[in-house]
Amino acid sequence: MRNFLNRFKKQLIIFLIVAGPGFITAFADNDAGGVATYSVAAAKYGYQILIILIPITLILAVTQEVGARITLATGKGLADLIRERFGIMTTFFIFGLTSLVNFGVILQDISGLKSALQLFHINYQIFLPIILVLLILFLIKSSYSKIEKLLFFVMFFYLTYFFSAIMAKPDWGFVAKSLFVPNGKISFDFIYTSIAVLGTTVTLWGQFVISSTIKDKKITPSKMKFQQLEIYLASILSNTFTLFMIVAVSATLFVNKINIEGAAEAALAIKPFAGNLAGVLFGVGLFAAGFLGCLIVPLSTAYAFSEFFGYQGSLNDNFKKSRFFYIFFIAQIIIGAIIALQPKFSLFQFTIFASFINGITLPVIFYYLYKFSNDRDLMDKYKNNWLQNFLIISSAVLIIIGSIIGVVGQIFHF
Repeated sequence: MRNFLNRFKKQLIIFLIVAGPGFITAFADNDAGGVATYSVAAAKYGYQILIILIPITLILAVTQEVGARITLATGKGLADLIRERFGIMTTFFIFGLTSLVNFGVILQDISGLKSALQLFHINYQIFLPIILVLLILFLIKSSYSKIEKLLFFVMFFYLTYFFSAIMAKPDWGFVAKSLFVPNGKISFDFIYTSIAVLGTTVTLWGQFVISSTIKDKKITPSKMKFQQLEIYLASILSNTFTLFMIVAVSATLFVNKINIEGAAEAALAIKPFAGNLAGVLFGVGLFAAGFLGCLIVPLSTAYAFSEFFGYQGSLNDNFKKSRFFYIFFIAQIIIGAIIALQPKFSLFQFTIFASFINGITLPVIFYYLYKFSNDRDLMDKYKNNWLQNFLIISSAVLIIIGSIIGVVGQIFHF
């Protein structure tokens, strides 16, 4: 018994040392844009949207694990490998696609911070720039380990969604059933919304974050199993909080047939049905999600920029050594802030569309995950097995089919 406990203690310590990249990436997927997308989807379809949550969690876990395994086996990020194996034209295309999708998410996240400040009657024109400047200074002056600690602290605020869901007093038996049994009509718009929910959970930028944070944390292949476990646990835990967000909105707004356009509206609309505290907690969660997204999403583009074009880019480097990396991060924040600070600007009106665009781009990145993870020269004993290949291919095919159906439905208003 003592030997078992000692071994368990040793493995737990190793796991805690490794933990970071998987949790950061998975929880950053639940950024302000994610919260808004889940809120709008839940207000529109209620518990019905829960039927896609388990498949999405599986896709998130599998793709993040494959991306992490590629980095651990090769010592290189996904962008490095794309540049080396597919040349400059492909590099420009993938970087351009990633930058475009990411900037839409950055606007969502800054807009989420703005909306959260407005919820609490705080002057966003003064305090939003202050928050963003402090975020930039902290990133430049800190190491990866310090930033990781801050992000773990911010993640605790996601508990607010748990309490909001409890206060909404849902039928938990029906919630559990809805995860496995469809309870509504599958329409063109439902498929369109489902692709949007997928796109805000499994992200293009997530692959660049998982690989770059693994390199910054200096995790070695000997810790492979611990890294895989962390990714699986992070995927399940982050989407458990997604469940709570959807339940909180479904049990209040959907059952009362109240439509919304974003998370800030959800926080306000929940109050009459679940109490003021539930609305406040939802708003606090939105602020935390926006802050997390404002740090991680532009960081992912900066990582991708450095890898794609061969520049030094690490949170462990000072500004002078990785200046292009930091400048690219800062530029995204500044441009996004200038747009979001406009009084009438609210990207939440386009929440589902922005997330849908992210969803339909996923098969592109899945292709590269598949190619690299099956290259025996690169991966050796760490190459994919048949089940991992099946899940990647089938996920890509289903996303392509769903995207086509969703687009057709939007064009012809089915």
